[in-house]
Amino acid sequence: MPNLAALLGAGASAPVDCTWPAHTAPGWSSFVTGRRPGGHGVYQFFDTQDPGYGAHIVGSSDLGCSSAWDWLAAQGWSLGLVNVPMSHPPRDLPGYQITWPLQQTIRYCRPAGLLAELARNGVHFQSDLATMFRGDLGYLDEAVANVEARVRSLEYLMTAHPTDLVMAVLTEADRVCHHYWHFWDPGHPRHAPAPEGSGWDEAIERIYGALDDGVGRLLDMVGDETSIVVASDHGLGVGRYGVAVHRLLEDAGLLATVPAGGARDGGQASWFAGARRSVDFGRTRVYMPVPGSYGLNVNLAGRQRDGVVAERDRAAVLAEAAALLEDLRPPGRDGLPVFSAVVPRDVVYPGVNVGRAPDLLLVPRDESVLPIPDLEGPVWRPSWQTGLHRYQGMWIHRSPRVTPGRLAEPVRIVDLLPTLLAELGASWPDSIDGHPVPVVRERHARPLGPLAEDEVVAPAPAGPTEEDQYTSQRLREMGYL
Repeated sequence: MPNLAALLGAGASAPVDCTWPAHTAPGWSSFVTGRRPGGHGVYQFFDTQDPGYGAHIVGSSDLGCSSAWDWLAAQGWSLGLVNVPMSHPPRDLPGYQITWPLQQTIRYCRPAGLLAELARNGVHFQSDLATMFRGDLGYLDEAVANVEARVRSLEYLMTAHPTDLVMAVLTEADRVCHHYWHFWDPGHPRHAPAPEGSGWDEAIERIYGALDDGVGRLLDMVGDETSIVVASDHGLGVGRYGVAVHRLLEDAGLLATVPAGGARDGGQASWFAGARRSVDFGRTRVYMPVPGSYGLNVNLAGRQRDGVVAERDRAAVLAEAAALLEDLRPPGRDGLPVFSAVVPRDVVYPGVNVGRAPDLLLVPRDESVLPIPDLEGPVWRPSWQTGLHRYQGMWIHRSPRVTPGRLAEPVRIVDLLPTLLAELGASWPDSIDGHPVPVVRERHARPLGPLAEDEVVAPAPAGPTEEDQYTSQRLREMGYL
């Protein structure tokens, strides 16, 4: 990857300590706000504290604080934002946006006619949800084509609509690593030769090559004085097991089920039902609220619709669930527990929006294991995603105002945007968790005071955000449900 290698050689770089869980939704929300999840309140694609056990899709209207886009807009900066997770619905910001909708919609850009303008100029941009992996390994060619389409869109937008700052997120490497890892990694427990002529064993190299080519094309459009930041919200590695947490909770008497169709029909999310059984919340004390959340909720009376646990018993039930999972060990491995810690949310997510988090967080020791909410089948099963997220991502920052070199220690994801703002001379609220990484040669910026509520730009109305069949099917095909 010559273009990324050149950036590494010319810029500051370090591994990035991301969020727990190492997930797209809290990760990019922490990046754009400079706050930990307890500050911004986004923990997954879906609300992890929906009182009716539903699938409320989270978006920009759920961000519980201001973001860098508010701060920059208030200081007169124009913005080009393309495919940034958790950015839908679009906001009334100076510049343009193509958002990252988790709903089936064609209203994911601003100005409203931007997608039509792209099409008139021979550029086709589909929403990220429409171009996700759908279970067909022929997706590799589509992924490479998606990168090409995204880069062409950026080339057009940066020429026709120049802005002070551009942020774009290219997600295709995530999808390819999730589903082709076992072809690439001979040490994977499900490793098998790729079909002859498929190229699946070279899928990871191919998608990163496409990304590198795209980075090179975008670099050709800007001068050496332009600040360049490349970052990821998580890493990736081997995925070995899924562990059915609801099965464990049921065996321990913490969760109850009824035959399929016997549960109250009250809009529960699809992951609370299997082919033969559904969660019976009227007899359940603990449950996993959302796939991929690495969290558990107490079914609390007065908070959840069918809550059965009294507030006075909450701590004891949390302790019972924690004890169950703290000693969980995978089959046939080194004998170490799967989770390094099982801790209350207040410990992990300090902040004003901690109330939106799951009650108990599972911090993995073994990142090759994914907790899943399945009700049926064995407790342990091969992970459907053969590549899983890792806690550490990557960061490169190239600028004539930044000292190049690889840092000895990881940086935090909340520190990346404050570093860029400090280098550019823009300001940020003094209430955020992030701080500039000490690589900026000359700093002309200073923290702002906390932004008043009327300075935060409101998102445009998005209509209903409940789970629909389209969204669920796409996320299920990706392995999230």
